[in-house]
Amino acid sequence: MGGAVGGTIKLGGPAISTAASLLSNYDTERKYYRSMAAVAEEQARQIEELAKRNATYIFEDAVSKNNVLEQNYATLLGQQKTMWAANGLDRRSATAQLILKNSRLNAQLDQEQLVKNLNRELYENQAQASLQAQQYRTQAAQYNRLRPSKTNLWTRISSTLLDWWGNK
Repeated sequence: MGGAVGGTIKLGGPAISTAASLLSNYDTERKYYRSMAAVAEEQARQIEELAKRNATYIFEDAVSKNNVLEQNYATLLGQQKTMWAANGLDRRSATAQLILKNSRLNAQLDQEQLVKNLNRELYENQAQASLQAQQYRTQAAQYNRLRPSKTNLWTRISSTLLDWWGNK
């Protein structure tokens, strides 16, 4: 091919190659940032699921501890009644009633402390999970912002072509 058309095609080859290279890089870059954003979102979702499972385990542990407290209280009452019977004390005496009242009060205090600990553990579990999930979601948003837009691609290609033709 000769003449003006051949010269234009000959000169346009490197520019088209550069534009194609930019298009390929653009596509790769978009896929990379899209993938990184998706991974960060998935990590946030997994953290939230883990927090739900941990909350279940924390609650089950508290129920188990409560059962132990109730068993210990029942055992103590049984031991106290046996001791009073062996010593010939009436359960309705003022001393026995005071001892029973103290035992019941101590059991209630133990259960209240158990509930406080449960609430604190549940709160800490949720707060930590929320913070981690938010950090991952912030990362995802940053990756989405870094992902080049289509207008950005066409601006780059046209700028490259104009620069190339302007320098020829």
